[in-house]
Amino acid sequence: MAQEISIEDFVRTCYQCGICSGACPKAVVKEGFLPRKMVHEMITGNAERELASDDAWDCLTCMNCQKKCPMKVDFVNMVRESRRAGKSSGGKIAHENTLGMDFYNILKNANVTPRRKKFLAKDTKTDENSDVLYFMGCVSYFDIIFKDDVGFEGMDIADNTIRLLNAVGVEPAVLDEEKCCGHDQYWRGDTETFEEFAKHNAAFLKKYKTIVTACPECYRTLGVEYKERLGIDLNVLHISEFLAEKISKIENSEPKKVTFHDSCRLGRFMDVYDAPRELLKKAGHDVLEMDKTKEEALCCGVSAFVNCDDENKKIRQRKMQDAVETGAEIMVTPCPKCQIHLKCLQSDKSADGYDIKIVDLTTLLAENIKGIKIDSKKEDNKERE
Repeated sequence: MAQEISIEDFVRTCYQCGICSGACPKAVVKEGFLPRKMVHEMITGNAERELASDDAWDCLTCMNCQKKCPMKVDFVNMVRESRRAGKSSGGKIAHENTLGMDFYNILKNANVTPRRKKFLAKDTKTDENSDVLYFMGCVSYFDIIFKDDVGFEGMDIADNTIRLLNAVGVEPAVLDEEKCCGHDQYWRGDTETFEEFAKHNAAFLKKYKTIVTACPECYRTLGVEYKERLGIDLNVLHISEFLAEKISKIENSEPKKVTFHDSCRLGRFMDVYDAPRELLKKAGHDVLEMDKTKEEALCCGVSAFVNCDDENKKIRQRKMQDAVETGAEIMVTPCPKCQIHLKCLQSDKSADGYDIKIVDLTTLLAENIKGIKIDSKKEDNKERE
């Protein structure tokens, strides 16, 4: 189990160069919000004053500042721990009027476990004895609210993930016993609920050789937080990594112009940039890069359903404009929540319509499921091993 350290320990190496503030997308849209100021308060003995402010809740935890920091200051864990400390001392959860709070309160109920397998499409093939598990995450919850509201793909992502796994010869296990990975609880500072979920999940997950997920938040949480916080060591892959190793080509009669949105958790947090792009190119699509891409990519403007406000709407507007300016027909997202937030902007009648289609990576790849060619050389090498 991880040893608790003080908030100040995350940021002691800071020498106030200000690079973090120059890199912060939130600082562009919110006057007075500066990562450097947050750290300065911590290292000059004013932690209590900083915890009493909304700064920790205004932060996107997008890790852009941390990637640029020459002293490797751990900004995101400073923010997460600040939220935890604020809650522990009876502090209010900022932005608690967001729709995300409804999900947060539902998922916090330890008795909630959706019947995931019941809602899968009939053509998907699963095997409860498989050594590969598809960890579905919360798309079944989000489907209920956001499918009709903003056109979120919801269970289509789950179905298409399994169809793609089937296409490369894998019939994964799917668990009704699975709970939310605990990502939002962890990043909201509710480590108690996060650990409850993690321990519950670990009892089922440890037996699988490989765990595949189509959600970057689940990917990060299961693969990193479970290990660092609780010593639960799991072999977790994002669906793009799993497929990129197996697919040699996807025959496609209608290649499209696409641009790829690098989600914060998949990109800056887990350094997965190439696998999704490789798959899109193997399908014959023309991948047009945004002005800010890969490690420089703009966040969707919301994390853990925190910060859904007018200031962060401006960040989403910048992101959408970046995508539109590529000339692409489609913006491909690898993250269910990013899709929700970006489609929410598109559905906003007060905003520009942003003429670009938004689809999940699995959905676009599954359009040509019969055209998938497996890399037989890699499969032969595995058999010899």
